[in-house]
Amino acid sequence: MKIQEQDRYHGAALTQITEHESFKALNRGSDRYGHYLINTDRHVFVKYRKTGDTSWNHTVSMDELKALATACKKHDLVWLCLVCGDVTICALNRAEIMAVVDLNATNQQWIKVEAPKGAGCRVSGSIGAVRNVIPHKAFPEKLFA
Repeated sequence: MKIQEQDRYHGAALTQITEHESFKALNRGSDRYGHYLINTDRHVFVKYRKTGDTSWNHTVSMDELKALATACKKHDLVWLCLVCGDVTICALNRAEIMAVVDLNATNQQWIKVEAPKGAGCRVSGSIGAVRNVIPHKAFPEKLFA
């Protein structure tokens, strides 16, 4: 099977998750590429942007919004992991996802991650922003806390 670019970026996130001491299992969360089930109870969606050095703009398609909305309605343990080039992985929990995008929108949404050198991630989106800076070291610990 040919290795696709998205496999490399998803692999960066999945490798860090699987190396965490609380990791037990990795499965597909659904038929959707990029939706993973960690330890049977944690829904993780992975997106990536390769271009950028301190700022990355992620587009969230209608299909992705629907998948996130479905997961957020059924489960408390939902994360959107935004792989930002070769710099950082910014994980948004369920509340943070809902602070930046409208999961019931009828058009695509956007999420911007800004990570100035030496600082954590500032995240904003179509409908608002995450109040706090998300530290680089929050991932993957945040998924298991």
